[in-house]
Amino acid sequence: MKAEIETVRDLVRTARATAEERENVPGSAALLRGIRADAPPGGEHYVYFLSGSPESLRKTIERKLQLDGVSPDGVVLKPQLSNLVRGRFRAVRNQIAYKLGALLHGRAQAPVRSAETLFGDDAESDAFIYALYADLVAGRVPEAELEKVLQRAGAYPDQVQHIRKLLESIVHERAVERIVIHLDQLTPPAEFSDFFPLAVPIYNHLQTALVLWLDGRVSARTVAEVTRELVAYESIEGPKPRTEEERLSAKPEARRIRLLNSAEDILRRRRLEIELCRLDELASGLRREVRGNGQADAADATIEGIAERAEHVRTRPLPRSTEPPFPESSWLERLEREELRQSKIREKKKSKKSSKPQEPALEEGPA
Repeated sequence: MKAEIETVRDLVRTARATAEERENVPGSAALLRGIRADAPPGGEHYVYFLSGSPESLRKTIERKLQLDGVSPDGVVLKPQLSNLVRGRFRAVRNQIAYKLGALLHGRAQAPVRSAETLFGDDAESDAFIYALYADLVAGRVPEAELEKVLQRAGAYPDQVQHIRKLLESIVHERAVERIVIHLDQLTPPAEFSDFFPLAVPIYNHLQTALVLWLDGRVSARTVAEVTRELVAYESIEGPKPRTEEERLSAKPEARRIRLLNSAEDILRRRRLEIELCRLDELASGLRREVRGNGQADAADATIEGIAERAEHVRTRPLPRSTEPPFPESSWLERLEREELRQSKIREKKKSKKSSKPQEPALEEGPA
């Protein structure tokens, strides 16, 4: 679900939105239903939500999930009211200590050898947090380095102590299988190369579904259902085009081509990580999901188009290996780069809101 919680006005606006008014990232509902349905025989795919939204929104969020046909196994929300009352304004804004603590708490409750796929976006520091969490669970982060990261991230002493205790309570193993980052702010994918190949930046949830299919976590049916949801969303008429370029890009065929191009983009990016025969399997699986009711159907045409793009990618030369722009670096250095990326996002948002009244400032109070 889309939400902005950076300022007082954002918090108020988010709190006032009803379940019916809250907007999904297109394709997410079909994707979550598919993840749940595609558990292996005798196994389960558990679905948990971890959000920076305040605890006061629990009923609204759970109602929204119910409307979307999604039944999560747990929803973790931020104790924002408690943070505000105690004057812990760093905790209101900052996500690193909060999300690390919540992820480690969940890991402590999970069965040993459980594999995790983590979803986030580029509006916050999710890629950094999830990749750090993956290394913490695997036992690859020295305690002194973690202390420096948490200190720079503005964690309070009790948060640091809580994270320490949780790390002592878990089995250290390779737990995180994949990190998927939705590029809500259109961050260039290369800016996440610190976290490749574990992290995969995506522009839409068709790309997410294809990544999960390649990882063996969802079926071709789920890829097809996500495609249908996206095609239905794209068919909704938006604002009246103001220019000839906008008019052409708003045409249904132009929207369909954008979806197909996004499918080809992610398959090209993932090609170095997969066996080529998997692309043939994907094409065959998708064609079995074409309903073929004899009528022209935009969703069926798009699903067939994705199958064709998969076959096309199979025949193309291998892409260049994506090398990180920086040598192997410490988590503190990665945090510094993440802070720079976040500052660019804030400046971008500030320029968009420059004509609006100034937001009330959050000032630090006693812990």
